[in-house]
Amino acid sequence: MDERYTPISRTTITSKQIPQLVMRVKECIKSSLVDQKSISVTADIWSDRTMRSYLGVTAHVLNSSTSGYTLNAYLLNCRRFKWRHSSENISAAFDEILDDYNISDKVDFIITDNAANMKKAFKVIMADHSDDSEDEEDMVGEQLDTDFLLGSRQRLSCFAHSLQLVIGDGMKEVKVMSRAISKMAELASLLHSSTVFKDRFEAVFGSGKSILVSNVTRWNSQFRQIQAVIELDHTALTQMCSVDFENVVLSSREWAQCRELTQIFGPFAEATELTEGDKIVTISMVVPTVLELHSHLTEMDSEKRLCRPLTRALKASLKRRFAGIFVGLRMAEDHGLDLPFGHDIYMLGAMLDPQFGMNWVEMDVRTSGSATTIQNTKKELQKSLTDSLITQAKKVDLDICEEPTEPTQDSPPNAKIPRLLAKNSQKEQFHPWISSKCQQ
Repeated sequence: MDERYTPISRTTITSKQIPQLVMRVKECIKSSLVDQKSISVTADIWSDRTMRSYLGVTAHVLNSSTSGYTLNAYLLNCRRFKWRHSSENISAAFDEILDDYNISDKVDFIITDNAANMKKAFKVIMADHSDDSEDEEDMVGEQLDTDFLLGSRQRLSCFAHSLQLVIGDGMKEVKVMSRAISKMAELASLLHSSTVFKDRFEAVFGSGKSILVSNVTRWNSQFRQIQAVIELDHTALTQMCSVDFENVVLSSREWAQCRELTQIFGPFAEATELTEGDKIVTISMVVPTVLELHSHLTEMDSEKRLCRPLTRALKASLKRRFAGIFVGLRMAEDHGLDLPFGHDIYMLGAMLDPQFGMNWVEMDVRTSGSATTIQNTKKELQKSLTDSLITQAKKVDLDICEEPTEPTQDSPPNAKIPRLLAKNSQKEQFHPWISSKCQQ
């Protein structure tokens, strides 16, 4: 190194260069948002291993150009949150971030998890008292006046997070399988920590096979771990572990239980991955996905004997945590309460997506009665949904003549799909639409 070179000091980097870079990025984001008329934001608060809390806020917009439309996301802030996690403190910090970007009057929807304090922070009408707890339980008994009007700030629940809560409810029913699941976790640990076990494993199954070490905070990783083990030959695995590693040998019953577990949870894992994208429209998938999962669990309940308590627990949790959808489709009783996922936007989003239309009504809406009664109910439901769509469309000022643009050659919409999720989560059976979306 040239002795005349003087390295940049730590102080210069931290107190000058990084703040300057932050300001440049912030100004770039502001310029991207200045002409936006409608913005949706996601907000989340979490703590790291040292219990330091952070609040993250991301803006999501639809940009148009002569080449078409694109979905873009901008991280507005990820700041230390040093105060109590009360609804008032969260709301104040959130509003400060929006004011910093001059977008407070442009935000239509706020997507958060189901923690009680996050719900209260973004209620349309704030309660007189706050509940500072962060219990991830749905406050089903609340009465809220939330008419669907575009342009008014409203909170929606994160679909992926709600789905994880359903899975968590189901996992409470598989305690009898905890020993088998622990054995699989130990198999993965041995494969990544013991050279003797790894050499023996590769000698039997080849170097291309492996078992993922699961992440305790990501349910999908635990599912993929179990799936990787089940894809192995049970007899060969048992023989391989019968010497020196007897404690991880899976009995025939444990193996059968885990196989059923992957078949039951497969569509849940697929739905989670499918709806976590930020470059594709995902809100239209909510209703078809929930209904298809409900149909899947109904079928599994009659087929899977070893995991029947699991399927029933999942089905009950799905109907509770997505009660608004089931009530809106007359698949559950309406008790006049503000229910999770009861917003009209979920139904409207599915109807307006040309890949779905209202196919899901015919395929997955299940009601009781004779065949004629069920068919009449579905026709009435389709008419009601269509009328609702027309009513909401009349409220929206499209401004189609405000800024004329050059005509563009749009690609034709994808064909309607019979099923959103693949049967038994087999990747080779994915519909082409699903494969193309997952690769983006």
